[in-house]
Amino acid sequence: MNIFYDIPSESWYHTQENGELFAGAAAEEIRYKKDHLNQTLLPITIFPVSRMLVVGILTSFNPKRESGLGGNLTLFRDLSLYLSKHGILTYAFTGNALHSESLRGYVFSSETNKWIECRMPLPDIVYNRIPSRRYESSGEFERIINHIKEHRMILFNPCFLDKYVMFEALKEDEFLSNHLPPTTLLRNGECLNAFLEAHKHIYLKPCKGSQGKGIYTIIKNPDGTLLFNSLKHGESFPDFTSFWETKKRDLLKRSYLAQRAIIPKKLLGHRYDYRILVHYEKGFYNVTGKAVRMSQTQEITTHTPRGGKLFPYQSLQSRSLDLNLANIAQKCGEILSKKIGFLGEFSIDIGEDESGSLFIYEVNSKPMQFDEEEIEANRLLHLKNLFIELTFSNLTIK
Repeated sequence: MNIFYDIPSESWYHTQENGELFAGAAAEEIRYKKDHLNQTLLPITIFPVSRMLVVGILTSFNPKRESGLGGNLTLFRDLSLYLSKHGILTYAFTGNALHSESLRGYVFSSETNKWIECRMPLPDIVYNRIPSRRYESSGEFERIINHIKEHRMILFNPCFLDKYVMFEALKEDEFLSNHLPPTTLLRNGECLNAFLEAHKHIYLKPCKGSQGKGIYTIIKNPDGTLLFNSLKHGESFPDFTSFWETKKRDLLKRSYLAQRAIIPKKLLGHRYDYRILVHYEKGFYNVTGKAVRMSQTQEITTHTPRGGKLFPYQSLQSRSLDLNLANIAQKCGEILSKKIGFLGEFSIDIGEDESGSLFIYEVNSKPMQFDEEEIEANRLLHLKNLFIELTFSNLTIK
């Protein structure tokens, strides 16, 4: 069956005479219309009870863009085109567009290479790609979540993760506790000084940061002097007191955690991390992508926006490593879904020390796109299958 959007009536129609079709969480009826000449037809997969699947990509408003859509538009475009090829109606929308029965969203047109505004049925799946932590803490976002629940839409990944909340949740598990560096919340100078005295070399990370932004390292030397390094420059201090008097205002402006630095195993003289992509499928959290990021311009982080470099996972791969990564992924998915709500997709940054032990640095509930094409292709496939599974759980997915 095909559907099309009629601009004058702002309505969706299908092209199969005597056919029935219902769309989205409100089971909105899509009616037949005979006249569809010169219309762009979209092939639709029909699921049980004459249903089509509707996926809404939730993002924030960005007035600087023509479409008004914020966030990762490249990911939204790729996902929209892929799902469309598999008969799934997909659109992007902003939170303030939600209404009781329908909303205005944007469908990506491969013909014009633009986002086209349309009146859309309520989605079955709301794929949360809000790019702003501040927006997610707003009253407006709370109203969006309530609206989603009231209309029985399925929320896919409820929110960003707080690094310290993540640590507190994961450390309760005996297996995962062995893969977590000692960590504490930065509450005041006394607790930081004690932690630094115990571990000598530590990281300071914003609890609500991403992509390596705002990360620092502190090294306490045997003579009591301190080296304080950011991604771009370093400073030295004669003692902790002078350091704290200089930096406390900046460090207490936002929530930070302190974490013991592991001594990383190096590759070609540089530290490296594993980046794994994980998706839920039929009760399990499966690793669907494995990559390696190596530092280059600085040794604090391996993030590519901070100068990190891609390295093939296959060069380091072993059966033992694959098994360890799979076990970590499964446990993280189980625990964090219980803590914050269902996580259908996430990525994990994992470091390796000189002894070969693995350490979880961060879990990302809204993974960025991977540079590896194979991983991204796998991601789209698993998202498609999972959207179908969540909406029509009794189906066999091919």
